Amino acid sequence: MQERTTPLIVVGVDGSEDGLRAVRFGAGAAQLIDADLLLVNAVDDTLMAGAWGVVYDPEVLQSAGISANEEAKAVALESGLPDHRLKTEVVMGSPGGVMARLSEVADLIVVGRRAASGLERMFVGSTSVAVVANASCPVVVISAAAHPDRVGDKGVVGVGLQTDPGAEITLEEGFRQAERLGGRLEIVHAVQPPVGIFARKLSPTQLDEQVRFAKGGIEAIAAAVSERHPGVPYEVFVTVDSPINELVSRSAGYDLLVVGVGESGIPGFNLGGLMRGLMAHAECPLFITRG
Repeated sequence: MQERTTPLIVVGVDGSEDGLRAVRFGAGAAQLIDADLLLVNAVDDTLMAGAWGVVYDPEVLQSAGISANEEAKAVALESGLPDHRLKTEVVMGSPGGVMARLSEVADLIVVGRRAASGLERMFVGSTSVAVVANASCPVVVISAAAHPDRVGDKGVVGVGLQTDPGAEITLEEGFRQAERLGGRLEIVHAVQPPVGIFARKLSPTQLDEQVRFAKGGIEAIAAAVSERHPGVPYEVFVTVDSPINELVSRSAGYDLLVVGVGESGIPGFNLGGLMRGLMAHAECPLFITRG
């Protein structure tokens, strides 16, 4: 089998507004990097046996999937993607499992955050979580309601950075996305103040020392990574706050927020509260990469 040389972006299609927003994003990203776009509708086989003993006809479900793909294809073509770069597929299986398998050959997966309409139970919030937790490639999670504007209008990409192993991979992706969108980069790290009655209390001076230490380390990493992206201006922000509060409040001003998950690189990483909170509340698309 000949090795694929053209990048591949896979978009989950479900007939919802979130799904169509994902298609628009995927089509735009495909044009930026000259990639092929695959639109996939997963026919969830758990729907075959519904409540009250109703058995759904798989041909009916497949027909609905084809209709959803045709609508999505029209949206992608309207976005300017050439027809020869576009394919559609209806696949039997749970949406989370289907997208996880496709992530093994894709360069990027794009899914809607939740389905407020469209085909029942496909690509709702729980499925988006499953895709992010199990994907082998980066995932973009986008919502038509929370971030309807065209990506690129704000000219700013944010990257939420921890100091764990894998931070440099996340930062590299942040620079790469800012470069592709022609914007500047904000690198954000939040120092979580101690909470709870058993937490060791820190004085303002001690917190300031933690901020200076963290900022110095992040600036050193950023200086090294920025040499590979000399056209991207950037700034480092280190604050004392909960990471979820800091990143959600800043997300409204970003075209894209890049965050890392699963520094172990093992699919199936159990998503923590920070990632789930960002997926639920961020006001810009999330670009989630594995460390």
